[in-house]
Amino acid sequence: MSTVTADDELKKKKKHKKRSRWHFFHRHHKRNTSDTQIPQPKELTDEQAHKITTLADYAERNFSVTIESCLFQSLLESNDWNLKKSIVDLEDYEDAAHGILHAPPARGTTLLGSENHKGTSCYIDALLFAMYINLTTFDPLLTTLDCSIEETPRQSLQTLLRLFVNKLRRGNLIQADFVAWLRKVLEEASWHGRDQWGNWSQEDASELFMFLTELFDLPYLPFQIRLFHGANRDSDDDRVMTDRALSLSIPSDTDIKEPLRLEDILLDYFYNSMVTGVKRQVDYHAFSSSSTPSSPISIKSSNSIPKKMAVIEHQEEVAVTAWQVLELLPFYTAVNEQGEAIGQSEGSFPDSHMILPIVLKRYNYDHNGGSVKIKTQVDIPSYIHFNRFVNQNADLLVCPTCGHTLEGVMHLRSAVCHKGESPHSGHYIAFSRVNTEDDASWLKLDDMDQQRVQLIEGKKVETVFSELAKDAYILFYELDKSCNHEPIINNPMPSESEKDSSTLFTTEILTSIDKESKDSSASSSRHHHHWRKRPGYTHGHSHHSSCSVM
Repeated sequence: MSTVTADDELKKKKKHKKRSRWHFFHRHHKRNTSDTQIPQPKELTDEQAHKITTLADYAERNFSVTIESCLFQSLLESNDWNLKKSIVDLEDYEDAAHGILHAPPARGTTLLGSENHKGTSCYIDALLFAMYINLTTFDPLLTTLDCSIEETPRQSLQTLLRLFVNKLRRGNLIQADFVAWLRKVLEEASWHGRDQWGNWSQEDASELFMFLTELFDLPYLPFQIRLFHGANRDSDDDRVMTDRALSLSIPSDTDIKEPLRLEDILLDYFYNSMVTGVKRQVDYHAFSSSSTPSSPISIKSSNSIPKKMAVIEHQEEVAVTAWQVLELLPFYTAVNEQGEAIGQSEGSFPDSHMILPIVLKRYNYDHNGGSVKIKTQVDIPSYIHFNRFVNQNADLLVCPTCGHTLEGVMHLRSAVCHKGESPHSGHYIAFSRVNTEDDASWLKLDDMDQQRVQLIEGKKVETVFSELAKDAYILFYELDKSCNHEPIINNPMPSESEKDSSTLFTTEILTSIDKESKDSSASSSRHHHHWRKRPGYTHGHSHHSSCSVM
């Protein structure tokens, strides 16, 4: 009797998994373009049979895979029996099945984009174009593989998204039946993309972004929140919040005639926010004279109270209004504010080129669920100096060449625009900048246009920012920390070990923040955190005055 070893069993499982991957692709071609009906098989011509054999031989010779001829037949049928296109598809499938993601297209590559499926898939096409055609920051979401033997909906969606992105970047047309396949796999992964009657519907592109980034564990952006008020200090007055995008409200004042500046909206969001109904302890005092102090006074010992000083009689929890300050901690974290870790490692996402997604809330909703678009235009700049929004108690990166502190600049890399009164209707398009040196050229995707992908350059670039001002919905800004300073003579350079700052955020930092926040509750004065100093960084301080209870 032959003995089956553990290695034999592992090889068998790997072979089964490889065949399963190909049958995953076969499932799409069996469905073809119809959602409800499988086409009846037709008798093959000699030429068609020969092409099936040729394609099967190519797969066995190049990919070491032997599968049923019906897969190759359906693949050829989807390409109108074009053998060359079918071989390209076959190579794309093999790359996607093995976790390979192609680099963004070189300048001058002809791009064909994706066809719209049933007039409602523009939110998918536009979002994926903005996230992947020229950006690589989100690539690890699709290349960090699930090693489980059994195929899961999450794994199937990840494989199919790799195939979508590879076709997009290589300049191959993504046909409507492929988009239909993607919608089915999204649905199997728990995305709700149908209306109440079961028809495919247009959905909110920002909600799809949050769904994908949560499903594939995009690391969080940490923000430090500080509350200033006249009540007693509390540990929650200084804490860390985590999110994957900034949602900015646009004023709906109809009297606003001039376009708003995105920088001003950011300043209001970060530094000019009032929070009401905050429950905090307030000290009530008794006085030795009729005079009343202008602010609460904390006394450590009643034995040393001088005359006409306040004595704390009791404390009471009341609702106060607080001034909220928000600051970005300029690195990714795999731990959220509750201390829960995600599967994705922040090490896969370089802090030197973070992406800050911004969602502009352009819609007002009524109690019936209806929406009205806010017509206020917002000037979208190609770059924003971002140091003023970064936490100044965090260690600042120093240029290893010249020794200067690097200035954070956010460059607009891509955007999703929405035209219409509701994010669940209307039409989505996308823009992506071709290079990072200037605004010389942009790509525009409109899956309902006859020319789906257009190159916009020269003076026509003004039309890009004109459309962004009216309809920008999701903005992808890249936080760049590159340096253009002149070298400083005789300035000591950091060592090689000091240059390594790949892991900027750990659970230890979150614990440190929490501990320092609790310590600060013993004092009513402004407390500055002293972050753990990392190699190659300098320490900075910020100074803010408190806000009285309103």
